[in-house]
Amino acid sequence: MSKNNNVIKDKSELLFLYESSYSMPNGDPFTGEQRYDEETKKILVSDVRIKRFIRDFLEGQGMNIYVSDKTGAGKTSAAGVIKYLYEETFKKQIKNVHEILKNCIDVRLFGGIATLKDKEATVAGVKLENPHTQFTGPVQFSLLSPSLNKVNMRIHQNTTHFTSSEDKKQGSIGTTTLVPYSLIQIHGWINPLSAIETGMTSEDEATMFKALWHSVNDINTRTKHGDSVFVVQVIYKNNYNKIYGIERLIQIKAKDEQKTEEAFRSRDDFKIDFSKFTEKVKSEKVKGIKYYTEIEELDKQFRNEMGLNDDENEIKIGEHKIYVSKFNFGMDKNEGK
Repeated sequence: MSKNNNVIKDKSELLFLYESSYSMPNGDPFTGEQRYDEETKKILVSDVRIKRFIRDFLEGQGMNIYVSDKTGAGKTSAAGVIKYLYEETFKKQIKNVHEILKNCIDVRLFGGIATLKDKEATVAGVKLENPHTQFTGPVQFSLLSPSLNKVNMRIHQNTTHFTSSEDKKQGSIGTTTLVPYSLIQIHGWINPLSAIETGMTSEDEATMFKALWHSVNDINTRTKHGDSVFVVQVIYKNNYNKIYGIERLIQIKAKDEQKTEEAFRSRDDFKIDFSKFTEKVKSEKVKGIKYYTEIEELDKQFRNEMGLNDDENEIKIGEHKIYVSKFNFGMDKNEGK
């Protein structure tokens, strides 16, 4: 955990856009099919999927993760994970379960729970303190976030090399549905009051945004691969401020009016419209805005719709000022431990 006790103090909301082609961004564990809203014809991505992206990336960077299947105990056994962290990660130096959890960056971000029985709380003859511990995470994402475009799913069939049983001579045929193209918008928020409990610092916050961006780009799976497009954080002036429906303000418009959203196959088919978003965030409720994109034309478009010249980083609304800055997404492997 960072030695700097710089616990975050500002409430904020975030929107993260990423695209995926001929893939399954988030399958339903019961059906194996992509989550899909039949009424809106938009695909859905769960908060669990996004947190998994972030956790896997940070764990790959060598950071301490609580909800993990790489601890030797498996991700379903809290007692086993606590034992592993106590013995292997923290070398028996931290005997308080409360502090063991807080020394994991995913708990400081997303929260965590440990309810150990008396027998489980005794490890190598040592009785661990606070075996019943629960944290609510400061960082939360919408339970299900929809794509910005409508989607018509496509059936995909493939064969396996190995047979399903000894009496079969050929591999089996599998059928699933794929998403031809989707621009997914993830909505999240950060609560500074919960950060007081978990100890989430400004360094943790910066690390989380970096992981969110890089994890989608670097995921090594053929079904969930994607490309990060745009991320923005709206930082409020006071902890009771909020812009209504911020997740409904960024829109997309077809470049060719004859082409439907279901026919989109890349960003070349549409334009992202920030106008409603930029209008609403120019508010006295907002203290600052941070954003990032590696698409130069999108960067220029966003700054232009915010009313910023190339060398400007501040918006004035009467006597009120809103600072605008760009995230730095370089990754230091020593962050967040």
